Amino acid sequence: MHLMPNTTLLSASMQYGVVSRSFPLTGKVLRGFLDASGTANGLGIGNPNAEFSPHVSSVALASEGGTGKIIWGYRNGEVAVTTAMRVMDNNRSSGARLIRCRLGDCHEGAVECVAWDRSADSPSLFATGGADGRVKLWDAKSSLRCLWTSNKGPTLVLDPPVKLAVDLQQGVVSTALMSGNVAVWTGFPSLPPDFADLAPLEPRELRIPAPAVPVAPGSSPLASPPLEILELRISPQVDHLSLLIAYRHSPQLHRYTWVSSSNAFEHILFGDPTGVPISAVLPVWASRQDDRSFVIVGDELGTLSVFPWDEQPTQSPASGMAYVQALHQFTAHEDGSISALAWNSTVLVTGSSRGTTNVWDALTFSPLRSLASPANKPAAGAEWDGVSQILLERDTLLVAVGSRVMAWKAGPVGRPGMHGKGKALRSAKTSGTAKWHQQMEMHRDIAESRRELEEEQAHTRRTFGRQREQLSTLANLGLDEVEAVEYVLMLSRDEEEARWHNSTFGGEDEGVFMADFDDIPTPMATPDTMFASESSSAIPSRTSSRASSDAGTSVFQGGRSYPRAMTSTSNHKIQVSPRFRPEPMEAGPSVSPVPARSASSGSSVLPPASDREQFPAVNRTPSSASGSVGTGTSIPSTPASSVRDSVPGSPQSVCSAWSTPLRSLHSSEAPSPSMVGVSPTLSPMRTLSGTIANAGPSRTGHHGPTYLDEDDDDLRFAIELSIAEARSRGEDV
Repeated sequence: MHLMPNTTLLSASMQYGVVSRSFPLTGKVLRGFLDASGTANGLGIGNPNAEFSPHVSSVALASEGGTGKIIWGYRNGEVAVTTAMRVMDNNRSSGARLIRCRLGDCHEGAVECVAWDRSADSPSLFATGGADGRVKLWDAKSSLRCLWTSNKGPTLVLDPPVKLAVDLQQGVVSTALMSGNVAVWTGFPSLPPDFADLAPLEPRELRIPAPAVPVAPGSSPLASPPLEILELRISPQVDHLSLLIAYRHSPQLHRYTWVSSSNAFEHILFGDPTGVPISAVLPVWASRQDDRSFVIVGDELGTLSVFPWDEQPTQSPASGMAYVQALHQFTAHEDGSISALAWNSTVLVTGSSRGTTNVWDALTFSPLRSLASPANKPAAGAEWDGVSQILLERDTLLVAVGSRVMAWKAGPVGRPGMHGKGKALRSAKTSGTAKWHQQMEMHRDIAESRRELEEEQAHTRRTFGRQREQLSTLANLGLDEVEAVEYVLMLSRDEEEARWHNSTFGGEDEGVFMADFDDIPTPMATPDTMFASESSSAIPSRTSSRASSDAGTSVFQGGRSYPRAMTSTSNHKIQVSPRFRPEPMEAGPSVSPVPARSASSGSSVLPPASDREQFPAVNRTPSSASGSVGTGTSIPSTPASSVRDSVPGSPQSVCSAWSTPLRSLHSSEAPSPSMVGVSPTLSPMRTLSGTIANAGPSRTGHHGPTYLDEDDDDLRFAIELSIAEARSRGEDV
């Protein structure tokens, strides 16, 4: 948009390639568009579907008095200028004049950006940047003529311009390139009105490289996307050259000042490097000698900051970096990021990405007024149209939201019932509706509108409140989102390694299963029972320490692999921005302490047969500690999870075949009492069965080692009961 005298407006549409003329305070749009094809140029019927120009790639508006000037950039590299005398005169039927450039002066690619020279009162000079990597300077005073063309660049890869800044009073033309670099040409002379005898221009070219982008460990530097320049401005200070550069998705501003003595640019940063990314920038340059220049910055969370432009940086104790800190900071919008800014000596106007507009006092930053979005409510799942541009003229405010323009004028409110010059409105008697009924409908509409606005504001406040709290927490830690995830995974990995080390080399968690065995009767201290008791107390302790490990691994017990899991105690959520570098996806120790579950087959990995801890040597001599009876018959071992179920006193022990001690054999029927030492790695069930068998009193009346006296049928029946019980619990027997 471009504001002309008497509060008239020129609005350009890139979608149709036309410019409309309107009176925003009355909502009247003049008939006919200023099109880029030059067929109608204001004399059409006002239908954009009949007067559109689809080959337009860039446009720029300016005015000189009542004359409107439009720069058109086309996709084929052509440049044209439309000049409309008395453009807002509705009674004048003559069309505008369109001038195209010569064929030899066209760009070799599409025109990416155009910009007028705003330093002069009568704009006639402008610059264009094309996809061929060249920047051209043009004069449109009498005829369209190319004055200067830059080189393509030092490399063979084309780096097209995306933004332009022209200040020929200082003799400077600057452009922001797609790679994030900035090219500056200085030394342009004060161009005279007549260019007939003008010598070829040979300015000096300066280059400002883009700041380094942090690269994630393990990723290639070529994979990171280049920095996109959000704003490029030239400071109007004549004594030295200063540039303001802001990059998209970056929390800092950059000021580059040319120092002729060192033949280099002095670089100064504005803003905390751990802050929120910038979304809108508005520099306010001093117009008098006693005034000071400052920069207004809006971020993606709706916060507004004010930075002094000529301030020197200070060292920050938190980050250790030198940057200029903000003088004032406050929250301007709670429903989205700040997308547009405007300022004059009276008010400051901010626009959000959801189409809302807030007006603030320019000195105290106190809120004055809030304007809702003029656009229609989007469909479910669609996004709101944001504020794209704000214009201020004394007491008139113009806001562009999507394809709509909202106008607001501050002034005294007229008498009720009067409109225009003494024209009375229709009263309630002539309208046919009672006055009380109209008031009721009005109050009901106001209540419904307020309720909808409150619900929408509450929802957006909750959403952006969580995001603001998360980003503030990361800012206090000095980490970004990816670094925070890496830090959490590192702590989890260190905790897993420490727990595995404690469970392997000492510090077992004793007493987990000891309470379950307190009710078991203790036999007399014989070599067999002493050794069995030691194994029964040591094995569950080691098993329990393994069973209390972190999730993500499995425990091998009793011939099966059980997954280990631990409930998380954190209720905080981590929201990750769109990924631009690889992130770690798992946490675990550097050395796996236990066999892990196979990812390909989904089954547990069994230990090798040579592992003597999992597969101890079995003695062929039958003994009470191993739970064997007779020759070739042994009691099968059960997993550690069934030990607690078979202990006397538990609810499950009533139905267990192993909970009741069996009858002992006569001393004459017992096999040889020779015993070989039992390995400490025997299963707890096998040790427990031996302990229960040895706990029963002998038939001779004295306490000593007793043995089973059941025949083969009873023993087989007991084994079948045990196997059926184990299978009912889902065990693989």
